[in-house]
Amino acid sequence: MAWGSLGILFAGALYAVVLVSGWAPLERYFLGHPVAIAATVLFCIAASVLLGKYCQTTVQWNTLAAIRDEDLRPGVADSTLAERWRKNHDAGHVAQNWLTQLRELPTRTRSSLLLRRLEELLTRQSQRGNAKNLSDDLRELSGRDADAAYDSFGLVRIIVWAIPMLGFLGTVIGITQTLGGLDFSDGTAAVDRLKSGLYVAFDTTALGLVLSVVAIFLQFPIERSEQRLLSEIDARVGHLVSESLPSDEPADNQVAMISDLCEGIRIAIATSIECQSNLWRQTIDEAKNHWQSVHESDSNKIAEAFDQTLRPALEEHAAVLDGSARMANDRWEQQWQMWLDATAHQTKLMAVHQESLQNQYESLAQLNERADAVVTIQKAMDANLNQLSETNAAIDRSIQASAGEGMADAMRVLARAVDVLTTRLPASSIATSTAHANTLEQRVDQAHTPMKSVSDSKKVRRVA
Repeated sequence: MAWGSLGILFAGALYAVVLVSGWAPLERYFLGHPVAIAATVLFCIAASVLLGKYCQTTVQWNTLAAIRDEDLRPGVADSTLAERWRKNHDAGHVAQNWLTQLRELPTRTRSSLLLRRLEELLTRQSQRGNAKNLSDDLRELSGRDADAAYDSFGLVRIIVWAIPMLGFLGTVIGITQTLGGLDFSDGTAAVDRLKSGLYVAFDTTALGLVLSVVAIFLQFPIERSEQRLLSEIDARVGHLVSESLPSDEPADNQVAMISDLCEGIRIAIATSIECQSNLWRQTIDEAKNHWQSVHESDSNKIAEAFDQTLRPALEEHAAVLDGSARMANDRWEQQWQMWLDATAHQTKLMAVHQESLQNQYESLAQLNERADAVVTIQKAMDANLNQLSETNAAIDRSIQASAGEGMADAMRVLARAVDVLTTRLPASSIATSTAHANTLEQRVDQAHTPMKSVSDSKKVRRVA
């Protein structure tokens, strides 16, 4: 129904394209008669069904390619001889374990036709308990799936058969209507109506034949692909079950039957021996556990006795150790405090020393600045001395040129005479004369001072 609804939608889309395009040939063939419309709708339904079958077949092919035979083979545990014997002789047991293993696979894998066929086949074998009818089951399931695949194309086959019939029906209806409405009284108009009616009649037949042929060519590869898929599933299922399930056919060779019987007896004896071994192992384990529990209880009793005996001595020893630890801790704390005090004192001394070093550094910086100033002053004094020397030399030359040494002596004598006179004159006169005498002496001294300063500056330079 879902794919049929899709076909109706597809037909609606097709007629929408025809109406929108407005192309005359499309309208002539697809809209010329109601029978043509019905044939087109049936073709769209068949095409949608074929599309659905194509999608399903493609999914089954992909799933079949993804499933390996190694993932489907039974993994029956053969740790014991009995299990190995049942694996080789009990088809029902193997089928039951195999079916349980397949049911643990993912849902997507179990949805494949291969897994469904294999599960149904194993279910039948596990219910029977043998594989005597395995070949019949294989043929039955293969034929059933083939019939189901053939029936799935039933609607398509009906539509492929019905489309040409609708075309012929449209032809018959068109011819009947044309002949029924034929009137030769109009002449040329009657011939035109006859031709248009025949056009419509044969167009429906042509459309029906074309659509049926297209549907057949679409159906064939899809149906062929599904048949090949079923053949592949038949081959793989047959290979898996024939390889994994033991055969229950009776042997014609009596020696083989006796050999199988002996093998079964041997396996039964081996199984009995294995059960006895497990029983002895279980008994030994229980005895071991008992002795282990007794040993643990004795060990606990001995530990309790030692605990009761040694606890007082250990407590006294622990108390002595605790006191010694406390004394050692106190000594360490005292020593640590002394170290802290000494460290603090040394820190203070270092701070004072650092401060003194800072002060000395500042003093040295100031001394350096003063030394630079002294050097500057010394350079200025040297320049001044040079200027004074030149000035004194000029004054000496001027004095020598003007008066000479005798004039200087006369001036000194005159100054002394002024001093003598001042001793005999009144106080006011004395002050005036004294001032004049001092002035004379200063002028005389100024005449000789430049020479002394030059000589002194030369001495200073030598000392420097």
